[in-house]
Amino acid sequence: MYIWYSIICGILLTALPLPVPEIVRVYSDGSDIYDFGVWKMNVEWRDNFPNGNKPEPVTYDAEIFHTEQMQLVHKETLKDPMGTHQWSWTSPLPLQCTSHSVRLRTRHQSHTSDWTPLYTLKGACTFNIYPKDYVARVGEGIVFCCILKTESRAGFSHPPFTIQISNRTYITEPVRRDDVSDTGGFDVLCNQTGATYFIGYAPDDQNLTCETRDLNSVECHWIPGKTGKSRMFNVQYKVNGRYTELFDQCVLDDSVDKGVMNWTLIAKNRLGEKMISDVADPKHRVRLKAPTITSAVLVHARNATLEWQWDEKSKLNSFPMICQVEVNGHTVQETFNGSGLKSLVLTDLQPFTGYSARVRCGSYEHFYKWGDWSTLNTFSTKEDIPEAVDMWMQILNGHTYVVWKSLTANQSHGIITGYELLLGSTTDEPKEHISKATNEHCHKVSAKRAEGDYFMFISAKNSAGISPPSKITIPNLQSGTNSDLYILHTCIDCMESDGHKHFIYYLIYFADGGIIPDHISGLNDSFSISWDPSPNSSCGYVVDWFPTYSTEQCAVKWMKISSGVSNATIYSDFENGVKYTLSVYACTSGAPQLLQRREGYVKELAPVGKVQNLTAEQHGKDIKLSWKDMHEEEKKGFILGYNVYYKHSSEDQKYDILSMFSLPSVSLKQVFCVQNACYIFIRHMLDVLFLLFTQNVSYFISVSGINS
Repeated sequence: MYIWYSIICGILLTALPLPVPEIVRVYSDGSDIYDFGVWKMNVEWRDNFPNGNKPEPVTYDAEIFHTEQMQLVHKETLKDPMGTHQWSWTSPLPLQCTSHSVRLRTRHQSHTSDWTPLYTLKGACTFNIYPKDYVARVGEGIVFCCILKTESRAGFSHPPFTIQISNRTYITEPVRRDDVSDTGGFDVLCNQTGATYFIGYAPDDQNLTCETRDLNSVECHWIPGKTGKSRMFNVQYKVNGRYTELFDQCVLDDSVDKGVMNWTLIAKNRLGEKMISDVADPKHRVRLKAPTITSAVLVHARNATLEWQWDEKSKLNSFPMICQVEVNGHTVQETFNGSGLKSLVLTDLQPFTGYSARVRCGSYEHFYKWGDWSTLNTFSTKEDIPEAVDMWMQILNGHTYVVWKSLTANQSHGIITGYELLLGSTTDEPKEHISKATNEHCHKVSAKRAEGDYFMFISAKNSAGISPPSKITIPNLQSGTNSDLYILHTCIDCMESDGHKHFIYYLIYFADGGIIPDHISGLNDSFSISWDPSPNSSCGYVVDWFPTYSTEQCAVKWMKISSGVSNATIYSDFENGVKYTLSVYACTSGAPQLLQRREGYVKELAPVGKVQNLTAEQHGKDIKLSWKDMHEEEKKGFILGYNVYYKHSSEDQKYDILSMFSLPSVSLKQVFCVQNACYIFIRHMLDVLFLLFTQNVSYFISVSGINS
């Protein structure tokens, strides 16, 4: 093949064939002292052009074979512009798995030289698996080989080693894993040996950010990427060429006065490396460390001063800063600023209250981020005079009681040591001073004979002083303006039945100046009540309530309603089946004025009592039944009527129910007849019933009340 020409003095002398290159050396990359596996084969050669007359351009064809079966596994045309005559090839499986042979030839344009002889790199000879302790990326394919003992070749079958590439070597299809291996890696076995491999990721760190914490140095931090669980994937970090042992930050002792700076992070492990950068002026990236907070000083009832210190090595004593404080877990909206700020005053605090506070600061001129919070500082404010006491009164069985509520922690402003009461009158009578202990919340007002109303002042006291007095005007019960008034209307009406006349009585009850208590029904364990606004109300309204038949003193509870509101929903510790009295009062400049009174149950229950003293009087064919009502506490609801049960005394039978009597109004009059018996039912409050029965027959009779 003649493609090369010798030219001397511009005269073409003869055509020569391309010389065959000479392979000087074939070797693997790395010593592999642990016999884990090597993949890179290196080839060195030289040209044989006489007298240095080398045509241009020259390339080289390379071919690599699995030696034993002479299977071509790679071919490539090589360029050698630098004239180094070196080439490296990375095998898809470790070179120990089998022997590899390489050959070269020279190429000039469309002409080639002859091939060099095959140069062989020997594989391993002993029974083994390759590679060992291999580190691969998630999803990467790994080819394993198993070199058998000579005596083990016959009948070899050991998945996944299914592909034979030489007499003693079997390989796998590429093994891929989509999951990260644990610290022990994954295992692959062949006969009685095996190998371990590890799956992970190359570094993928993100968001390099460099800032100053003290104006003396630069702190860089970043978000580490996931690599793997095994130490095989440990990452080595360098920032601007300086190694750091931390995996997410480093501190550089650089001046912050250089203006805009550049920082570069290089993260590297066995699978690759990642480079990220950041550019900024450190003075525009100030994120201060936490100040050292000292104990609170100058603590008062409603304000306190916090003080702190900065690191002596920092340059913050004259640094313009803005600071923020958090009190009891809530950030105060107000901020504080100044050069080298070291204190602030907390205002609007509650007296006699425990607080915890902490501080953080940032740059005032170039605010970047808030710094770190200081440690919590705990302190307690001092006591202050209590707030005014919420007081009311109750008139029970002709006696007047003044009652008041305990102050809450936010109202007492300290430890309540007692209460001071002052009783006076609108006349010139001497005032009476009364002291009460902290556990007392009720005072019985002595009856007075003087004209006019009385007033009561009450104040709570603690170590800081006494609260503003609360006042209530007490009506004089001797005047009779609030006495109970009972009016009995007697009405005689006649109804003839078999020549007999029957009498019906009605009783009407009025109280508190003619206000009749209306019924009220509860809903969802509460009462809802409304009223007409009163022109006499100068300070709102008061709604109070108590168990109607309770004899307990000072059992009343109350709530105060603002002016302009004429309804309320009351939630309290109401019990089912217990009647409650609810009253609405107008708050006036004098005594409270009763506007409305209601009685009812949050939920009615079945009666649990019996009518008392049931008697029967016979008058010819008439039988007069009379009884006393059951105890009020046993009714458990509003009584709507009574059932009358009877049976013949000579017969062994159950009681018959004559009827159920309803009581819709005071004027009700009804006549009922059953067989030969007739009866009239009247207003139940008189507890009298006339019945008409057959003469000369004995009866058993019983009466029971019913409600809703």
